[in-house]
Amino acid sequence: MNIRLLRLALLGWFAIGLGFTPQPGWGQENDLIITRLGLSQVRGTSLLTIMLNRSAQPKVYPVSDRRSPQLLIDFPQARTLDLPPNQPGDHHLVQQVRLVALPGGQGVRIILDISPGQPYVYWRLSRAGTSGGYMYLVGLKPDLQSGGSPPGLALEKRSYAGSPPPPAADASRRPAASALSSENRTLAAGGATSTATSEYQQPSSNSMLEIAQLLPQAGPVLALLEQKGWQVQENTTARGGAKESRKFALSSTQYPDLSVIIEYIPGHPEVSPDIGVLALSTNNYTSSEAQKYKEMKRWDMPTIKKHFEDIGDYYDDGLKPLRLILREQTKATVLRNYEFYRQYLQTAVPQQSNLPETILKHTQEKVNKRLEGVQYTESENPLVIYDQVDFYTIRIYYVGK
Repeated sequence: MNIRLLRLALLGWFAIGLGFTPQPGWGQENDLIITRLGLSQVRGTSLLTIMLNRSAQPKVYPVSDRRSPQLLIDFPQARTLDLPPNQPGDHHLVQQVRLVALPGGQGVRIILDISPGQPYVYWRLSRAGTSGGYMYLVGLKPDLQSGGSPPGLALEKRSYAGSPPPPAADASRRPAASALSSENRTLAAGGATSTATSEYQQPSSNSMLEIAQLLPQAGPVLALLEQKGWQVQENTTARGGAKESRKFALSSTQYPDLSVIIEYIPGHPEVSPDIGVLALSTNNYTSSEAQKYKEMKRWDMPTIKKHFEDIGDYYDDGLKPLRLILREQTKATVLRNYEFYRQYLQTAVPQQSNLPETILKHTQEKVNKRLEGVQYTESENPLVIYDQVDFYTIRIYYVGK
């Protein structure tokens, strides 16, 4: 699927804007701001992506009405960044997306108007954004197990909070693709066990083996990275619930402009599967524009206010011109290292033999100066997303063991 980022795509996957005109006082450091909001439909899953300037946990709850079912997402004490109030639906489950003020003007409510007569389930997931900010995802899909339940009631009985739903019992069902959906699963255990590009099946170093134990599907590609001189430079742990999330940063002197970030997000028994994310990116590129861009992205609200009249100018006049230059520079970086990309993709996603050529084709496309960037969904199982917003990044999502 080809997903076009039309405007201000720095902080999100999708740049389809919804919202209100920002209120005075936007520069307060602790303000919660909804910067972007987008709805997409990917093979059976309706995916709402909400980009925020900082982490927040909204209240999500359904309205069970036979004629006008809704899913409400409330962000108390939040506001939006110059976004229109309505967006069309996905011609699937969601008829439209609306943005309104909470009663008393005490925040923002996102309303998903659901098609009547269609029971559904939903899941939620929050995480730090890959280009800064914070990402909150809500996925919806038809409830095929609702039987004769009235529309909306099945959602209340079978909704999933905090993470995607668990893998379906019927492994023969065709998976539906969405960012981190339960139906986006990799091969069964041991499925990714062969590759024509590497003679190794598992890495040998202790640090790589530690990652392979968490993400067994990634064993072959970890062995390839080890063979190419990649080493773990950073190993961090973030406590969350009964288990711990892990993050590993890899680098290689042979590919100084590239980085590999690996994340392990533990699931919950009988609720959600484990999730592994491999991100191969050009964000180690060290041009003067890249350094300035990274520095500006770290600015807090008071610093932004010193240099720009409002936050819209910060994005349009500050970051956007730099991002356009970076897209040209890091495009060249990918093409220069394409042979490594080819081996990496063939090893990480061996079931998609044409994936390297597809990545090459999209990389060679002319940079469209009218658009903020492009994001492609290249594969469904595992989910592979190619982000060409600033530093070109390929993300591979492994779900389950």
